[in-house]
Amino acid sequence: MGKKFNSPLDAAALGGQLRQARLDRGFSLIEVGRAVSVDHSQVSRYERGQMSSIGKNLQKICTFLQIDTDPARYSLPRTPLGRKVDELLSRAPRYEPAVAKLVEALEGLLVDAHVNAKNSDQ
Repeated sequence: MGKKFNSPLDAAALGGQLRQARLDRGFSLIEVGRAVSVDHSQVSRYERGQMSSIGKNLQKICTFLQIDTDPARYSLPRTPLGRKVDELLSRAPRYEPAVAKLVEALEGLLVDAHVNAKNSDQ
């Protein structure tokens, strides 16, 4: 098994980096998947942070997109909010999928805002 993430939030941070790198390079999920021989649906799951470690397929995608694969690089500093989320999830792990969806939605909004800002600069 590959290197493990410290928390789901760290995996989500790498997923956000994957998505941003792919969009910045102008690739679709299908194009990345074909380039590294990984199904595009798996690439999508990685972008959503749905991984617990960096395995072979994720390594291939990161190499293709030139992204560092050291999980420690994606360890988010524990802010008071981060500690609260970690504490809540440790007490009620069944809500982790809902929290993950909320984080994904926020990431999507931030990516959309970044893309819109880039387009308005042109």
